[in-house]
Amino acid sequence: MKKIFGTSIVLLFTLLLFSCKQEEVVSLDNPNVASVNMDTTLKSYYPKPTPSSTFESLFGYNFPNVNCQFSINMSWYDPESSHGIYAHFNNSVGDFLIDDAGFIKTFNSGVKIDSTLAGNWSGNVDGRISYDYILNPSANKGNLAGQGDKYIIFRAFSEMIPTLKYYGYVRIRVSENGRDVKVISLAYQQNPNTSFITGEY
Repeated sequence: MKKIFGTSIVLLFTLLLFSCKQEEVVSLDNPNVASVNMDTTLKSYYPKPTPSSTFESLFGYNFPNVNCQFSINMSWYDPESSHGIYAHFNNSVGDFLIDDAGFIKTFNSGVKIDSTLAGNWSGNVDGRISYDYILNPSANKGNLAGQGDKYIIFRAFSEMIPTLKYYGYVRIRVSENGRDVKVISLAYQQNPNTSFITGEY
């Protein structure tokens, strides 16, 4: 009898333990969010493609239901202190959240993405990801270089109805020297003018 009672107590405790664990799990799966896992290590900032090139595209993404595209570029603008990695939307159909110095702002997971986030939208200006900190060690370090995995925020516009804005994020990692970038994932809310949080997919 004691053995049966002891076994019952152990089973009851195990059931309670596992049921508590399940309650603590928070799902980030959102059926209204389109996401793509990439884990794409992009090529290094160097070598420069050709002596006459002013930039080279590292990465691009086409939004299938918004009819726009953004890209990440290595740029070679003069003076040399401005050589770095930038992000922009083609045809001004989207922009990134930037700080007062023009560097793309970064966020951790769990941040609500909507129009109330602090910062400025880049508009027609490229958002700075990083500079080359090997040739220019005193250049502004921005918000991404050497900071590990971070989320950068964007909004894509409908070309047909510009008031429709689709909020999204790119999970990204930039090396401390500013020359290498890794795109890990991208996600955006498929419903216009609707918020969601970093990390949702």
